[in-house]
Amino acid sequence: MNSYIVDTNVIIANPFFMKDFNDCDIIIPIYVLEELDKIKSREGNSGFRARQFFRFFKEIEKNGNLIEGITIDNNVTLKTEIQGDISLIPKGLDPNYVDNKILSLMMMKKYKEKILLTNDVSMRVKASSLGINCLILDSSDQHKLNDLYTGVITSKVTTDMVKKFYTAKEISLEDLKIKSMYPNQFFYGYTDFSYNQIVGKFDYKKNKITKLKHDDSKIYGISSKDIRQQFAIDVLLDPKIPFVTITSRQGCGKTLLALAGALEQVLDGNRYEKILIGKNTSPVDKWSYQGFTTGDTEEKLLTHFANYTTTFENIQYLRKKKHRKGVEILKELIDLDKIEVLDISSILGSSFLNKIVIIDESQSFDIHAMRSMITRIGEGSKLILIGDIAQQTVSRLDPDKSGLYASIEWLKELPETAHITLNKVHRSEFVDKASLIFDKKIFG
Repeated sequence: MNSYIVDTNVIIANPFFMKDFNDCDIIIPIYVLEELDKIKSREGNSGFRARQFFRFFKEIEKNGNLIEGITIDNNVTLKTEIQGDISLIPKGLDPNYVDNKILSLMMMKKYKEKILLTNDVSMRVKASSLGINCLILDSSDQHKLNDLYTGVITSKVTTDMVKKFYTAKEISLEDLKIKSMYPNQFFYGYTDFSYNQIVGKFDYKKNKITKLKHDDSKIYGISSKDIRQQFAIDVLLDPKIPFVTITSRQGCGKTLLALAGALEQVLDGNRYEKILIGKNTSPVDKWSYQGFTTGDTEEKLLTHFANYTTTFENIQYLRKKKHRKGVEILKELIDLDKIEVLDISSILGSSFLNKIVIIDESQSFDIHAMRSMITRIGEGSKLILIGDIAQQTVSRLDPDKSGLYASIEWLKELPETAHITLNKVHRSEFVDKASLIFDKKIFG
C-alpha cells in the first residue's frame, strides 16, 4: 500500500484531492494544517478552498481522529504527523519555513520511502535533491467541471426494461439497478438499437422514473436536436419546477431554448405575464459599469444584450419567418409589455410575481449575488439560469466559487429545481472542435 505526504498547495488546488486515490495512506503534516488555518480567513479562492477542506474534515472526524487515522471512501486512510526532525535538513535552509518542516518530516527514517504530493516546482527540486520521491497532481480546475452534477444518468438497458417502461409509463430504480436519483434528474437508457430506449425523468414522490410530460413538444415552433435538449424543453415547460439551470459549452443551444421556452409560455400560452431577461453586464467585479455609458438604464443595458438579440434572429430563422433584426423584435416586445430588460444591479428589494426570468452568463455571478437573485423569485414565477461554468468572465471567480456552480450543486436535492448539462454543439463543427481545444488547454 502506498503512502503519501501532502503539501499545502495540493489542498488549496483541490480540497477533495483524496477522492482521486485508492487503497493508500495520506499523511497531512501538522505544519500543513497550521498553514491552512492561517489561509482560511483570506479573501479569494485560497481562503475559500481552505475553508472547504476544514468543512470536509469536520464531517469525517466523526469517524475517528487524524492521529490514529480516519478511513474514508476507496479505502483511503487520512492521518497526521505532529513532529518532524528539523536537524535532518541541510544547514542553510530556514527551519521555520513550512516547506522545510515538511522536508524534515520526509527525511525521518519511517517516512523516507513515502511519496511527497506537491505542485510546487521549488519544493520538488529541493525534495529531489534530498532523494525524496515526488508526485505531481493535476492542479487545474478540470476536476470541478468533471464532477459537476449534469442532471442526467446514462446507462445501457435491456429490451425487457424498455418494454416494461413504455407499458407502465414508469419504471422503478430497482428494475434499472440504480441506487438513488435526485428530484427531476433525467434518465437515458440505451440499447443496441437506437429506436429502443428509455427517456424519462425521476419522480421523487413515486420514487420511479416516469415518461416526460413534454417528450414530443416544440417550444415556440422549435424542436429539440438531441436527447438533452429534449430534457431541457421538458423542465422549461413544467410550471411545477420554478428553478431551472442549464449549462453547456458555447453553441449547444441553451440561450435559444430558454428564450424560446419563455416566448412559448408568455406569448402563446399566457402562463406567465412577462419575460424578464438579464445578464452580468460588468466587465469587472463591480456592478456600477452602466453609469459610464449614455442613455437611460434600458438603453445602457441593451448595448450588452447581443446574446439575446441574435437569439431572437436565430429563432426567426428556425421558425422560417421573415428576417428581422433582433433589436427590433426585442424593442417591439418591450413596447407590448411582454419583455423587460432586467438591471441586475438594482434588483435588491424587488419581488418578481408571475414572471419568467432568464439570466444569461450566470457563471459570472458569485454566490452572494446569486443568492440575491434567487430570493427575488415570488409566487407563480420561474427562474432560468444559463451559462458555461468553464467560461469565467470575471477574473476572480473560479468554477467552484461561481454562483451558478453553487446553485447546481447545493440545490439539486430540492424537488422545485432541475438541471441539465447540454453536451452537443449545434452551432458548427468548427465551434465544437475549437471549444474543446480551448477547454483542454485552459483546464488540462
